[in-house]
Amino acid sequence: MQVREIMSTAVEVIGRNDNLQTAEERMAAQQLRHLPVLEEGEVVGMVTQRDLFKATMSSAMRYGEKAQKSYLQSVRVKEVMVYPVVTITPDTSVAAAADLIIAKGIGCLPVLEGTTLVGVVTKTDLLRYLSRLEAA
Repeated sequence: MQVREIMSTAVEVIGRNDNLQTAEERMAAQQLRHLPVLEEGEVVGMVTQRDLFKATMSSAMRYGEKAQKSYLQSVRVKEVMVYPVVTITPDTSVAAAADLIIAKGIGCLPVLEGTTLVGVVTKTDLLRYLSRLEAA
């Protein structure tokens, strides 16, 4: 089976110059843990809940809630995003995607056709696939 059959195609993205407050709000609104970072339509990084947590914790001891929000508005995604990004194509096998996620210790793989983002495969997508196999 190929990842095109299990990937999520409705992908929320963010720009590298957006602030962390925007990233946090998008993740919370859509219940996401990963946001591909785009610049001129190409994936240049990935920002995760973990990245936001680290950025927040680095300032949490010194600030109250209002100052914390101000801090998140002042930090740009490009300052905390992970790059380069490990990507796959829609033709990648589900097993190869799972192996990459395990080997790299990541939770999400952007799926590219050429340089165009067409979806993402997450650990959750892989677990759903496994669950369907077990049920069949």
